[in-house]
Amino acid sequence: MAGSQAETLYMQRCITLAKKGIRHTFTNPMVGCVIVYQNRIIGEGYHQKYGEHHAEVNALNDVIDHDRSLLPHSTMYVSLEPCAHVGKTPACAHRIASEGIKNVVIGCIDPNPVVAGRGISYLKTQGIDVTVPVLKAECQKLLTKFKANLNGIPYIILKWAKSSDHFISKQNTQTWLTNAYTNILTHKWRSEVEGIMIGKNTALIDNPSLDVRHYSGISPVRILMDTHLSTDQGLKILSDQNPSIVINSIKGLNDKPLSYIKVDNMGDCREVMSKIFNAGISSVLIEGGASLLKSFISSNCWHEARVIDTDVKLMDGIVAPLIEGKLDSVFEIQGDKIMIISNQNSPDTI
Repeated sequence: MAGSQAETLYMQRCITLAKKGIRHTFTNPMVGCVIVYQNRIIGEGYHQKYGEHHAEVNALNDVIDHDRSLLPHSTMYVSLEPCAHVGKTPACAHRIASEGIKNVVIGCIDPNPVVAGRGISYLKTQGIDVTVPVLKAECQKLLTKFKANLNGIPYIILKWAKSSDHFISKQNTQTWLTNAYTNILTHKWRSEVEGIMIGKNTALIDNPSLDVRHYSGISPVRILMDTHLSTDQGLKILSDQNPSIVINSIKGLNDKPLSYIKVDNMGDCREVMSKIFNAGISSVLIEGGASLLKSFISSNCWHEARVIDTDVKLMDGIVAPLIEGKLDSVFEIQGDKIMIISNQNSPDTI
């Protein structure tokens, strides 16, 4: 297999592996790694959980005893530059060198200033041949959440469904727009984030559970924006004993499963997000309502938007948000058109 063809094939496998770590890497990046000897993968791994082995170490540990003698004659492919510093785990670059690997192909350089080329430099000082970048854009896409976290805020995903005539819902009425299959997808999205945010009006009108009952996985922590703590205490988000955080301007209280975080300026989206990040939420899905979504859009405080365009016609109601960004993908589920949009002008873009 030709060099560039092999690099593409095996880096694509690294990317596929890396995505298996979603929701579990916390503030660490998603990374995948494969080790190849003569067009045969002899070991592979991904970063499975925050604080545990990185992808390179998992791939090396995956190599069976019979194949370990092949490591000096093999090539390691990894979606992100190996670390050269000791953090919660030993330095991956040191382990790679100690195993005798002579060729490493890297998807992209680590944007973390602690690493940022140091891993590559160390490998080269050990006589290892390094190729970088390969599938750079695809590998960098794995790091969007990581980059936001480096700036001290969660990765922010905006999500809403809209009618064919551009309304998000009827006034003061719970309104269903998407079909059952798209609902499953939205619950999958919930399973992939640590927090899910709504405003007070959405809580009052919809009284949502905000769980993943239509999909497998862990339900996110619910986050309610309630400036004056005026929401009915009998609503599910405040009374069902599942974890919730209330962002407000009155009090701070860590009383699990219901916690309160005081924010001086509720209109400052980045202050709100910084407080949420400090509470252990590294990714958040904002589901509404319209005024909350629009406040994040107008503040340019978002990284990704997932907009569902439906066939339903409402005639009147609450106007859906307008958003500008890069259309990354479009697909359809039983008539619902899903658009994934990224914010190319986010201050967290590296």
